[in-house]
Amino acid sequence: MDLLLHGKDGRVGEPAGAASIPATEFVDLAWPVQPGDYAVRNPRSAIALLLVGETLAMDDSFFSAFASIAITGTLTTENIGVEYVVKNLISNPFIRHLAILGKEIAGHRPADAIFKLAANGIDVNQRIIEARGARPVLRNLPAAAVEHFRAQITVHNLLDCADPNLPAQKVHSLGLLPHEPCSAALHVSLIDPIEARPAQHLQLDPEGYFIILTNSGRKNPLRVEHYKNSGALAHIIEGKDSATLCADLIEKKLVSRLDHAAYLGRELVRAENALRQGTRYIQDRAQGEINRR
Repeated sequence: MDLLLHGKDGRVGEPAGAASIPATEFVDLAWPVQPGDYAVRNPRSAIALLLVGETLAMDDSFFSAFASIAITGTLTTENIGVEYVVKNLISNPFIRHLAILGKEIAGHRPADAIFKLAANGIDVNQRIIEARGARPVLRNLPAAAVEHFRAQITVHNLLDCADPNLPAQKVHSLGLLPHEPCSAALHVSLIDPIEARPAQHLQLDPEGYFIILTNSGRKNPLRVEHYKNSGALAHIIEGKDSATLCADLIEKKLVSRLDHAAYLGRELVRAENALRQGTRYIQDRAQGEINRR
């Protein structure tokens, strides 16, 4: 069941947009570097688990079968999802094994993308060589980061295990092996994050404004009243959920400004959550101040 796809030690050069960090300077609390759907266990363990498909759940009963793992995450796409996995693994020099569990996702084939990345790398167009997914292209990873991943990580195929105990047994056997950390971690950061700032100015939407109301117990519990800026009521639209209402308001061209659309979506979600939780909904004001000069 285990397929050893790639496993060699070594160190690659430091690419543009990345920083090489010696293993001795690794800081547990600063890792993982990429936010995502994962659970950190023991950052200095040599083994990471990747769950593909919806057949497995990351709960305590699942983890109880696995001893000493660094991190468990999920993977659903063959491009950006793979980039997230690579960034987090190569930024931790202690991780040397990646075990992939679950069931392959048709179309995207994210597990296949990881296997082929480990075995073949990427071509000059940043496409994973021989990957069979819909769009296995890694636009946000330098080639040197891919090679660092291939040098550091041994990938194990534990998909479609008929015996549910087999993955745990395999991971346990990996944990018994001696594991030297990679000489250095590689932090990939092509774009520096910027801190969002609250809006300073509020500009009214020429199409008007909305009052959001809730009617618990009704067939369509969310109600939106659309008013012209003169104060005249123009439309009343009701719906079951925030996503449907947002789509309909935009389709009807009742919103003309992006900031207004963002505000409306945020408030409709708040109203929907209040209905779900049985709490009172009070519409919040938009950020910023109207320039009345």
